[in-house]
Amino acid sequence: MFKPHVTVACVVHAQDKFLIVEETINGKALWNQPAGHLEANETLLQAAERELWEETGIRATPQHFIRMHQWLAPDNTPFLRFLFAIELSESVRH
Repeated sequence: MFKPHVTVACVVHAQDKFLIVEETINGKALWNQPAGHLEANETLLQAAERELWEETGIRATPQHFIRMHQWLAPDNTPFLRFLFAIELSESVRH
């Protein structure tokens, strides 16, 4: 049975720049959007807000849904990612 890992990610735009975070996967440093897995009893928006907070210290609510895409990790693990957009105002601090 097909059971993909459900994840969310945030494309964060502020002051003509995009926010990316550094993460380490299998000992290799990579750049990514703030992202992570959906937890039990959590909506997609709640997951996006939580991941943004955990990874950046920024509290913000996604304003737009961008897309959903399916992909396979190098080890053939299936993922289903929901991508959201966040436009930060200059007043947002972390």
